[in-house]
Amino acid sequence: MQFEAFDLNLLRALDTLLRERNVTRSAQMLNVTQQAMSGSLKRLRERFDDELLIRVGRRLELTPLGAALVVPVRELMQQIMLTLETTPVFDPRQVRRHFRIAMSDYATVTILPHLMAQISDRAPGLVCEIQLIGDTVYRDLEDGKLDFCVLPSNWRLYQDSKPQGIRSVALYRDDFVCVVDANNTAVGETLTLDEYLALPHNVVKLGGNVRSIVEQAWITHQLSPRVVATTTSFASLVFMIAGTSMVATAQRRLALKFARMLPIRILECPIAIEPLQADLSWHVRHNDDPAHHFLREAFAAAGAEMAADPQA
Repeated sequence: MQFEAFDLNLLRALDTLLRERNVTRSAQMLNVTQQAMSGSLKRLRERFDDELLIRVGRRLELTPLGAALVVPVRELMQQIMLTLETTPVFDPRQVRRHFRIAMSDYATVTILPHLMAQISDRAPGLVCEIQLIGDTVYRDLEDGKLDFCVLPSNWRLYQDSKPQGIRSVALYRDDFVCVVDANNTAVGETLTLDEYLALPHNVVKLGGNVRSIVEQAWITHQLSPRVVATTTSFASLVFMIAGTSMVATAQRRLALKFARMLPIRILECPIAIEPLQADLSWHVRHNDDPAHHFLREAFAAAGAEMAADPQA
């Protein structure tokens, strides 16, 4: 295929079709008609002399050539986008960028305020779109759907194999405590393992195949606490304790923050739980992007502030 004869406008269509494997969904993503997308697929098949996508039952599957093109085409599109966003001289006050960052609601309560304090005056043109963590978070980093994620350093909680092309830096640490209602007379100044197991529990369920650190600790210690409530939010885990007989096993920083406003007590946890090491992760393709580097430094500064004050 001659490069000069290839219509570069087809690259976006090719990238989307290879990833979505669906003409209708690809058309919606690129805001074109289904007829136009079908026309693009026809032209691509002619250019590559390959079907690229073939129908198997009710779905489209990639041909061997189509599968081989997924990664290089995605990386090419990412490089084009980065090139278009590059400025000759980086000035945080002048840059206009939109960053998509995945983090739990726990991270939004703990590190996010520190991050925004770091960048709000220095880089007023930066927009941070915060998304909740899902079980495709590392894949979304690889595909360019996310710029950053803040996750526990134990990536095995989120996927079975180590992600490729992902870089990480440590931000801050936290440990786990037990939270009970301030007037819970069944609990004294300390909490034994027997008392812990006798109490009703609530727990965070993150969805998909993702397990929380607390759930993993229960499995490790072969414990089966009586769970009476589940939630998808770490904050609501603590909020629902007041006025109940439940116990929540929550991050210390989160518990300390809400103890200032809720009638709750904080006790040391009677089981050993792996400390939470919060890491910032991104894809290696962004290493030399000045705006990306600026935000990484802002995250590092926010984490240093938290490390300096354990109750931050």
